[in-house]
Amino acid sequence: MKRVLSILLTLTLFLAGMTIQTTPAQAAKKPKISQKKLSLKVGKTKKLKIKNLKKGKKVVWKSSKKKIATVSKKGVVKAKKAGKTTITAKVSGKKYTCKVTVTKKKTKKKTTISNNPYDGDVYYKTPSNYRSIQKNVKYGTVKTVSYYSTTTKKNRKVSVVLPAGYSTAKKYPVCYLLHGLGQDNTDWLNAKAPTIVGNMIASGTAKEMILVLPNCRARENDSANPSDAFSLSNYRAFDNFINDLRDNLMPYIKANYSILEGRENTAIAGFSMGGRTALYIGMSMQDTFGYIGGFAPAPGIFAYRANGVSENGLFKKEDFRLKNEYANNTLVMIVAGKSDNIVGNNPEIYHNALASNNSKHIWYKVSGGHDFNVMNNALYNFASRIFK
Repeated sequence: MKRVLSILLTLTLFLAGMTIQTTPAQAAKKPKISQKKLSLKVGKTKKLKIKNLKKGKKVVWKSSKKKIATVSKKGVVKAKKAGKTTITAKVSGKKYTCKVTVTKKKTKKKTTISNNPYDGDVYYKTPSNYRSIQKNVKYGTVKTVSYYSTTTKKNRKVSVVLPAGYSTAKKYPVCYLLHGLGQDNTDWLNAKAPTIVGNMIASGTAKEMILVLPNCRARENDSANPSDAFSLSNYRAFDNFINDLRDNLMPYIKANYSILEGRENTAIAGFSMGGRTALYIGMSMQDTFGYIGGFAPAPGIFAYRANGVSENGLFKKEDFRLKNEYANNTLVMIVAGKSDNIVGNNPEIYHNALASNNSKHIWYKVSGGHDFNVMNNALYNFASRIFK
């Protein structure tokens, strides 16, 4: 029995070996084109080839629309014009095709320079890092002090920014920066005024100066974010600041800091409600201020009604002008945000009034709303022009 099994096993292995030896070789792979579909942009190239092609076989390439794309003898397709064509490869009477789609190449959008001199994005730019802390720049010292106000019958806070290396052996011009409706003396600190001006002084873009950041809400309750922010009472407190500034704050600054006097050494500017107040004070005290800036200034310079409040206006339009003796030696700058929906078109109304009254001034709009971007851009361009 064992002998029979051994014989059968040997016979089985023999037959299996005969089967392996007699199985035909695997069939050769058929030729095919490397791509049946191809997408190219105008000007681009791509090489096609016939795969699994026996050596010595000649390939003839052809394009059905040479205006769309051409093909070389070696199968290099070059896109010429937007459209569709078919590339055919002919080998020994057999044809292989590739559908080619040519698309237009992307063109870079041309940057058009605005011819509008009031386009702040073109004509009133700022350096990319102008409000960032810079290495090797020495910044000024911020001091928050208090002075007594006979206008409000109380002590009031003010922040003073002294330039780096401040010395009583030197005298410095002064710029008063006024805050917005619900803010206080810290507003311009939060808006990085000390950093911006510090960078400018270090680079020679601005003159050394003392910044004075007061609280413009000249009333007993002068705290920030008052519950009656949008009220006639709060607005009038800002208008009342002209008295506090003239009678109390400016004398305090003169008595305690080494300053240069005269309108050529004194500037005032502000943002939003501070912009309105700066325009009001600057235009009312032209003998005191040689530089006046209204950055996104709020309504109120002229008669208006908004937020349930109406005011008669601080000026009539015909009176909002530079006096003859100051017409050619005063810088007035009004800046607005292109997308500012808080103060609306009031800045432009003020510009138009000055233009109608032939009062020379700078006016422009810059990208941004009622925000730090506009506030900072305006400060940079204002500071670069004052005390020079």
